[in-house]
Amino acid sequence: MAVTFADFRATLRLTWADPEWLGEKVFSYWNNQDVTSFTCDSSEVMHIIRASDGTFRLEIANLLHIGTLEELEEILYQWACDEGWFY
Repeated sequence: MAVTFADFRATLRLTWADPEWLGEKVFSYWNNQDVTSFTCDSSEVMHIIRASDGTFRLEIANLLHIGTLEELEEILYQWACDEGWFY
């Protein structure tokens, strides 16, 4: 069964990047069952960051993407498909 974009988006979990400083928010997807402000290994979890100024950023494959949440979700989903995360 293929994972659709809607399936991917349905796994969204929001948390603060740092429980002591509520500036950045982490939007994590798919493999994020254990993500909390205290346990978010950003190198192991597919995620997008919303900076304190409201800017959304996604860093994957040593590239930094900046855009709307929807644009970055699409980039992250496509990357995950290409990298075989869903199979």
